[in-house]
This record gives sequence, structure tokens and C-alpha cells, in this order.
Amino acid sequence: MQDDASKRTLLGWGMIIAGGFLQLGWSIGLAYTNEFTDIGWDAVTIVFLLLSMICLEYPIRLGVPFTTAYAVWVGIGVFFTVVISYLLGLEENGFSIGMGVCLMLIITGVVGLKLTPVEYIEE
Repeated sequence: MQDDASKRTLLGWGMIIAGGFLQLGWSIGLAYTNEFTDIGWDAVTIVFLLLSMICLEYPIRLGVPFTTAYAVWVGIGVFFTVVISYLLGLEENGFSIGMGVCLMLIITGVVGLKLTPVEYIEE
């Protein structure tokens, strides 16, 4: 059975991953706001932004290290925003092999940060 700290950490990482996916809503929503003149898309964008930020902030209070949490949150958001933007046709330029390599480097870096042990300094 897991102790309370493990459960909080697991919940925190689940929220960070969810927050990374929620970034899709606001980052892609920006493309549809028409410079924030479409109230419906404006609301969708703002709601997704707030939910995504909550999913980053709350786990930090649960004890998840900020630097790693932020990198994972941003990495997931960037990766899926780029992929979905191209699938929806929001980008005028084509997808290149170089872009794919760079996206894989982002994911590799995020996984590497997550797997690297954090040494805590006790005062």
C-alpha cells in the first residue's frame, strides 16, 4: 500500500500531465479567437489556460519539484500543440524531419529530467 506522500506525488504528476494536455485547448484556441473578438473562443481559451495553470501550480504545493514539473508541463504542451496544429491545418508551412527531430529532443529531455533523481538539501 502506498503512503500518503507517494499518493500525493502520483496525483501531482497526473495533474501535471493533464495540464500539459490542457495547454492544447488554450494554445490552439488562440488561433480561433480572431484577436480576442470571438467571445466563445475567447472563453474557451481562457478556461483552458486557467485549468492548465492550476494543474501546474497545485502539484508544486503537493511537493513535486517545480523545475521538473514545469519542464514536463511545457514539454507535453509544446509537443502536442505542434502535432495537433499541423493535423488541423493551422500551420501554413509543412512539417519537416528537422521539426520531428527537435520534438523528439524535447520529449527525450523531459523524460530525462523526470528520471534524474533530485537531491534534496535539508536545512
